[in-house]
Amino acid sequence: MRLKAKLAWLWLIAVACFGVGLISTPALAKRPPDKSYFIALQAPGQGTVRLYAEEYGHGRPVLLLHGLGASTFTWRNIIPTLARTNRVIAVDMKGFGRSEKPFTQAYTPFDHANLILAFIRKRGLRNLTIVGHSFGGAIAMLVTIRLNETSPGRVRDLVLMDAPTYRQPGTAFVRFMKTPILPYAALTLVPPELSTWLSLDESQASKMTLADVRGYAEPFYDAAARHALITTTRRIEPKHVERLTSQYPNVRQRTLIIWCEHDQTVPLATGKKLVRALPNARLRVLKGCGHVPQDERPEAVKKLLRSFLRG
Repeated sequence: MRLKAKLAWLWLIAVACFGVGLISTPALAKRPPDKSYFIALQAPGQGTVRLYAEEYGHGRPVLLLHGLGASTFTWRNIIPTLARTNRVIAVDMKGFGRSEKPFTQAYTPFDHANLILAFIRKRGLRNLTIVGHSFGGAIAMLVTIRLNETSPGRVRDLVLMDAPTYRQPGTAFVRFMKTPILPYAALTLVPPELSTWLSLDESQASKMTLADVRGYAEPFYDAAARHALITTTRRIEPKHVERLTSQYPNVRQRTLIIWCEHDQTVPLATGKKLVRALPNARLRVLKGCGHVPQDERPEAVKKLLRSFLRG
């Protein structure tokens, strides 16, 4: 049995016996935002949805979009550095973190992108850098393509980190989430800290503290958050993928692509394909990480972002 599997069983036994002691561990503190708010947005087929956002610093705006199952918490190591020179805006996407979590099926990539588009327009953001990790990177691409058609100039440049921007082979996590009934039962019965930790790859798990895990897991004590995660995962692949990817050469924004060398969730081959498709992109590969560079290699990510934002 692999070490991680053994530890998982030990954790499960510990939770069963001493649950309160483990799940009460405080989440890692992050810098308090200069401003936090809920904003009511309207998008096609979704009515009004309230998203939660935090803002830090001053200067040219940088919008941070988290990955599947994450929240603004994922940027805790990155925000203080970016906020020294920029106005940093971190958003919880619909269904995640503190944002509203409707019990609906409107969790496709286009549903998420339409709300981020509404957020950008309502906040009057221009000359914008969008930083997207994983699923958030895919949303950043959808948003940029749409804004290039309707509001040229709003997006100045892009940072895409381990982003599933092409058709992906299904991971074990995605296959599990697509099974009937079982994901709802499992996520209800298993403590969120354990299910979160089990979802990490080996590299990320080795660098995460219990406090980090709890920071990611905390929203999933809410049944609505579990529904949002399951539904977003089940609907994660947009319709007409080839039609979408054929538009990538029209994205002429300066683009930094950051990828973990050992990513098993979205393979490095995707990043290499993406850098060939985008006319003004460069790829930086980080050694010693799996899928979440902002957790696994935060100093390297901060250095790359500081240099890129100065450009």
